[in-house]
Amino acid sequence: MQSKERVAFCTRSFDCTIDFLTFCAYHEAYKICLSFTRNGMHLYAIILAGGSGTRFWPLSRARLPKQFLVLQGTQSLLQATTSRITPLIPPSDIYVVTAAHLQAQTMSQLPEMPAANILTEPIGRNTAAAVGLAASYLMMLDPQAMMVVLPADHAIADHTAFCESLQQAALAVDHANLLMTLGVQPTFPATGYGYIQAGDSLAIPTAPLVRQATRFTEKPPAEVASQFVASQQYLWNCGIFVWRAATIVEELSMHMPELAHKLKAYVPAWQAGATAETLYASYAQLPNVPIDIGVLEKSSRVGVLPVMWAWSDVGSWRALSELHPQDEMGNVTVGQHIGRETTGAIIYSPERLVVTIGVSDLIVVQTDDVLLICSKEHDQEVREIVQFLQQRGDTNYL
Repeated sequence: MQSKERVAFCTRSFDCTIDFLTFCAYHEAYKICLSFTRNGMHLYAIILAGGSGTRFWPLSRARLPKQFLVLQGTQSLLQATTSRITPLIPPSDIYVVTAAHLQAQTMSQLPEMPAANILTEPIGRNTAAAVGLAASYLMMLDPQAMMVVLPADHAIADHTAFCESLQQAALAVDHANLLMTLGVQPTFPATGYGYIQAGDSLAIPTAPLVRQATRFTEKPPAEVASQFVASQQYLWNCGIFVWRAATIVEELSMHMPELAHKLKAYVPAWQAGATAETLYASYAQLPNVPIDIGVLEKSSRVGVLPVMWAWSDVGSWRALSELHPQDEMGNVTVGQHIGRETTGAIIYSPERLVVTIGVSDLIVVQTDDVLLICSKEHDQEVREIVQFLQQRGDTNYL
């Protein structure tokens, strides 16, 4: 879809029209965007890569979390995320926040990235802490830093449209010092995603599609999700943000003062090379809160940019249906599969042949040491098996 079509489609979805002047403003903004980083706008990327991806067990393990998995093509999800952002931001200005025990593996996956750009957490404390840590670090390097915050493990096919959207969001931040979110136009009433209600236009000349974010709703029930989609006022919250480092630090101080205070003590110790035990004890005290809940739901300066490109959070095995083509029976296969009277199955077995007869809507995952079989409707429960193994102390399969 060309840029003009994306603009028209986006605005029609929110029951408004786009006139010629607004259209020209969009393309004038895009021309500005093309020279965005060249003009010294202090743009950096922060990739959040601290998750474990337990819903992708048994492929995802403690030492091979979701962001390192190759689920499509030849790149891991982390590598694909980095490649997606590099047309806009060079590797020297891309930073990854990850767990300390995954530092070496992250560096191995991203050899083009300076080692100093891998920022480690001694223990995971959710996205507010990770964002606060990265923002504090960037402010020491560049007080004018603007940061694009990205999950490491999502899938977005249209890299060009993705970078265009980030450029638009960055222009909005530059113009109005907003906390910008990207909101994906929903294609069905998903219950596994958060939603953002888009309000009035913020009338930003260089980013005319930006709207006020008026409400955040986390994973609504099916009936509510259907109402959201029917209203044409709600967008999926894809967890991609743009803001100035100084602004998010200020907002953390306002809305999460305990976290902000403890980070101020942690960052100097971290930079001074304190012992692993000291850093762990300090970081473990940080509140375990997502940035959406801790800041965005409370702040009055949040904007949202509606986007039309296809997006998946690759949240569970069912997501393979979004990443790979289906056969005439609706089956998705990664590896080897012979199916007879088999419909709607997802098969992941790169090394061994899987044969199914007379089954429907199954997920079959085969690794060297585990065979997982479950129905699609229960795929979210895979994480409960991981918890069960943890409680049992069966580390061989974790």
